[in-house]
Amino acid sequence: MTDKLPAITAENKNLTNELTQLHLEFLDLFTRHKEMVENESVILTSLYLEKLGHLQLELLEKQTEESRLKMKMNLIQAAINRDEKPDLKVIEQILNQRLQKYYAQIEAQSAELDQARNVLTHLISPEESAKLRETFRVLCKRLHPDLNPNQTEEEKDLFIKVKAAYDLQRLSDLQQILLYLDDSTIEKLELVSGNEKMERIENLKATMLALKDKIELLKSCFPFNVAELVYDEVQISLQQEELRNQIKIVEEECAKYTNVLTLMTDE
Repeated sequence: MTDKLPAITAENKNLTNELTQLHLEFLDLFTRHKEMVENESVILTSLYLEKLGHLQLELLEKQTEESRLKMKMNLIQAAINRDEKPDLKVIEQILNQRLQKYYAQIEAQSAELDQARNVLTHLISPEESAKLRETFRVLCKRLHPDLNPNQTEEEKDLFIKVKAAYDLQRLSDLQQILLYLDDSTIEKLELVSGNEKMERIENLKATMLALKDKIELLKSCFPFNVAELVYDEVQISLQQEELRNQIKIVEEECAKYTNVLTLMTDE
């Protein structure tokens, strides 16, 4: 095969058609993966935390309180066994030190809940979201380096700006970039040599295979593995009830320990 096949040959035409189809399939995979990572993951996590996270946090707080009361009781009893008067101030310091990582975890989960509520109150409309994805897709077709290997430096910089605007959900920025681009600067597939088309086809296939693997891996991990649960109100209600029952049990234990501590310290 010669380095450059005339555009009129059937072979070159078939390569052009195959590469064009791969461009579309790549765009679907690329935008799907980015949507999962940048948007769906955040929303699913936020929904999960909003529906179950506040109860999980309450349970963690109660369990930490239970551990603190039990440890305090044991430390006081140990001092009594040594015929010493329990130093409650020292005991409190010991408890704070031992439970430090749990308090840090509570603080982190609380911050995650606040962030989740903020995400859910600042979601763009479904119409805006669809337009954002479509505009991003069009710009990727024209600026993604895997589809446009002979990019100029300006086009590379533009693609960085496109990704940033999409991540920040700035539709107006994407629309301005789209208006700025000049169609005449976009490479035509008919002008690309046959050998280069075949090379691009192989590279795209390899890239697409890697993207498919990444998407499948995402589907098996949190939060995508709880996507069905998040939208299943019956299962959510059952899990909420289970968490409330666990909280009630821990609260009862805390009450028992508190009564024992009152007797031990005459507080």
